Amino acid sequence: MKQQDLYKLLAFFLAFTMIFSIFAYIFINPGDDTAQQTEEQNQQDVYDPEFWTFNQPFDSISDALNITPVGVESASYVDLESMTPQMAQWARQDQFIGQLDSIYKSNTTKMYYANLLEGKNRSNMLLSTMFPERNDFEYMVLPNSYPPILKRLDMNGYYNVMGTPALLAPGDAIMGVLEITESLNKTNSSYDQYEMLLSKVPDAPFQSITSNVTFAKQFYMGIRLNNGSYERTTAYLDLNSSVMKKLDQLKTNSTQRGISQYDIKKSGNYTIVQISGQDLRAVLMEEAN
Repeated sequence: MKQQDLYKLLAFFLAFTMIFSIFAYIFINPGDDTAQQTEEQNQQDVYDPEFWTFNQPFDSISDALNITPVGVESASYVDLESMTPQMAQWARQDQFIGQLDSIYKSNTTKMYYANLLEGKNRSNMLLSTMFPERNDFEYMVLPNSYPPILKRLDMNGYYNVMGTPALLAPGDAIMGVLEITESLNKTNSSYDQYEMLLSKVPDAPFQSITSNVTFAKQFYMGIRLNNGSYERTTAYLDLNSSVMKKLDQLKTNSTQRGISQYDIKKSGNYTIVQISGQDLRAVLMEEAN
């Protein structure tokens, strides 16, 4: 992979291929019945506390995967509040953050997006927090739903469950999430799929994970500030030998590229690579496969 391609990968880890295309479709094609449904919509408050009942931990990609139905093919997590100004500026280069602000007419503070594949069925879901909290959009409340499920009249086929975090997804993903969060018994989630990999890496304000790459069965990337330096952790399950050899070669002259620390560790079938440096761009541009 070329360095510029890796930089695009880091710029929200498949954001354009997974997120932008989906939400562009939603905005462009809201459905023929939207106008009729809008007539049924009563005047709404921008914040209605009776809707904001969903409350789940949301401090890492692990928290988010714990309430995500089985089948995550790729996911990314961004905590803008925990980033340095330089990291936040880099993160906001992605147009989707601005689109997400528009969806809720507020300022996004945390975001998680997951692309799901179960059998031949594809779906997706979006978790986010915002300030100020708002439900300033067109909706209908599904009868007898708790937590309240709001059918979006401005987004074809999508529903909201408001809270911390707010959940936006098609109906199948909404019900899958609520089956996990409302069950009194342990319910399988996508965290089970990635638990071993995530147990070997630190939390970070930017995290992404996928099982849809050619060089490993699973791949993780996280970026954070640690002891005054930017640190990138990449982790692999069953990394192929040619990439392992390439990483060893990259380590030998990494200081010439602005990388002050380059560590490679093996743990069974897992490979964990941590690099760090003062220059965020150097850390972002360092090849990972």
